[in-house]
Amino acid sequence: MMRQKIAVITGAGSGIGLALTNKFLSMDAETLVVALCRQSSKLEKLYERFEPRLVIEHIDFNHKTAPTSIKQALDKYDHVDFLVYCAGLVAPLKRIHSIDYEEWCTTQRVNIDIPFFITKLCLNKFKHSRVLYLTSDQPVSAVEGASAYCVSKAAVNMMCDCFKQEITDEIAAFATVAPGNVDTPMQKKIRQVSSDILPMSAFLKDMHKENKMLPPHLVAEYLWQLLNRINLKTFGTTNWNLLQSINGGPLPPVNVNSKNLATIDNSDVRYLQDKLAGDVWGAGSKEYTLRRHVFNQAISHFPSVIIVPQSEADIVNTIDFANRQNLQISVKGAGHGVTGAAVINGGIVIDMSTFQSIELCAGGESVRVGAGVKNRNLDHFLSQHNKVVPLGTCPDVGVVGATLGGGIGFLSRKHGLSCDNVLAFNLITADGQQRVINTLEHSDLFWALRGSGGSQFGVITHITFRLHPAPAYVQGGIIEWLIQKAKPILKQYSDAVLQGPRTQFLYAYIARSTAHEAKISIMGFSEDPDTSLHNIARWETDADISITHKQYIECQSNEYEQGHALYWRNGIIEGGLTQEFIVTLLQCFQSCPDNTAGIMLDPLCGAIQDVEVDETAFIHRNASFVCSITAVTPPGQDIAEVTKWVNQTYELLSSFFNGHAYQNYDMGKDCPLACYFGQHTDRLIAMKKKIRS
Repeated sequence: MMRQKIAVITGAGSGIGLALTNKFLSMDAETLVVALCRQSSKLEKLYERFEPRLVIEHIDFNHKTAPTSIKQALDKYDHVDFLVYCAGLVAPLKRIHSIDYEEWCTTQRVNIDIPFFITKLCLNKFKHSRVLYLTSDQPVSAVEGASAYCVSKAAVNMMCDCFKQEITDEIAAFATVAPGNVDTPMQKKIRQVSSDILPMSAFLKDMHKENKMLPPHLVAEYLWQLLNRINLKTFGTTNWNLLQSINGGPLPPVNVNSKNLATIDNSDVRYLQDKLAGDVWGAGSKEYTLRRHVFNQAISHFPSVIIVPQSEADIVNTIDFANRQNLQISVKGAGHGVTGAAVINGGIVIDMSTFQSIELCAGGESVRVGAGVKNRNLDHFLSQHNKVVPLGTCPDVGVVGATLGGGIGFLSRKHGLSCDNVLAFNLITADGQQRVINTLEHSDLFWALRGSGGSQFGVITHITFRLHPAPAYVQGGIIEWLIQKAKPILKQYSDAVLQGPRTQFLYAYIARSTAHEAKISIMGFSEDPDTSLHNIARWETDADISITHKQYIECQSNEYEQGHALYWRNGIIEGGLTQEFIVTLLQCFQSCPDNTAGIMLDPLCGAIQDVEVDETAFIHRNASFVCSITAVTPPGQDIAEVTKWVNQTYELLSSFFNGHAYQNYDMGKDCPLACYFGQHTDRLIAMKKKIRS
């Protein structure tokens, strides 16, 4: 029988310690967590879910009986696999000349004496174990107003080094980690101190106001990966730094998904800064923290460096550097991809946000768009010229990223996908060559870039699109009914998509809600007065109608929820929605946890099907719908239940799918390439190998 793993976590009652306790319990059903804490009120819900795998020990580390209580608590166990010291005392936050001796001793006792005592107590319980001390960057710089804390953390760093020196990996590996500025109760206390006493508090207040502090659950994810995914030798030979230390000095973060940790040292960063006209941001900088974030708040990746190029030459030099350093590159436009692939762990991110140019070409018949342009930017620019490009309906999505995977929106049934309207791509390939890609030059790449998704063949700097006249008449809005009327609504919706005019585009969805408030909704767009959306409102009685005449640009200005964690599965449907599919879909939604997930149908057909399957890399030409099952939750909320529901619903609906999925709704590494690219997969792989050879 496998031995149960035991994790001892101090400071488990709040902040990072609480989040890490939750992470251990959620990720491994065989791990027992011994939570040492002063107060346990926030642990009670975890105890209800995970008892008996959660043992709570109430101990005040500053009380004189603490050593005895700790010994009694840990004597119950003959082994300890993980010891994580999250407990800490930041007080007294005052000038060093005004600190009482008793205050000083209290801080040292909690932050250094007790960690030493617990570690020494566990030495005979360790066997290939891992010990992790939360600290600050090394060496710790003096911070005005926080001297007691700084001294204690410097001591923790030295203590860890001493254990490393004298204790072998056979017993345990020891490491420190600087978690950065995390939104915890301790951090709140720091922000409340006057900046006259603690100048840093003003900076931290600004970070908090701008929502730039790390949530504890993301830090817990990083710590769990360090403790469980990094090999023992690497774990014990690195001073880990999550983002930003107390004095702002960066250390390279870890690529938690790789056995070979790719890092860039300070000399490399300086080399890039000297070589490039654009900015180079390393871990520890405010810009790094801001730019590494993506739309999906469930994703938290840590690149080695983020490059913000000012020119094509910057991109060429970055690619050259990455090739020589054997580092992977990802390209970030707007960062809306569900899996966060735009920000790579441990590699180089090329952030294209400065490529904002939009230029009319060919006498106003086409438009050249930079890779940092978002849908809203292009739509607003073209509205001034009474022109359009068929784009998606989310204003914050990057034009280039969406186009590479297809691009579905209100005008797609009339004018085709975004990628169907491309006249040329400007591409920098993996060998640093700048190429213009169109039907005459590199036609094989022109075929591939229209539907292959992501940055498969290099860095796209610009796309030139064919333009169309803006619709003269637009009617748009949302029509809703109670969920009880969904069966006939979805049947009529299916008929409307398959048989309706190309000037009409209809989404159908069940938004996240409670069971008794659930509705079936149709979000519609029509530019034909003869096919009024009010006809749709007559599909069933008691419709809630919100339809108006508006400018096309208004239809493109939908507000999408921000700041949520997403988990996504999707499948492609050919033909109409069968009664069996509709019944199964509605039965699935009945079991959906309240306010956590929804189901959406994107319509295809029309001009999308005018293009032959083999004309581009986009294979879904004969399809009618994209069906998405999506979890939408606040960051930090336990997603196990809703993730299970999404996966179960996807499995139940899979028999109605054709075995493929829409590449712009990427489902991650678990989904094979053939799922997105079907019969084109081998050709795309061969092309990618050829262009990188």
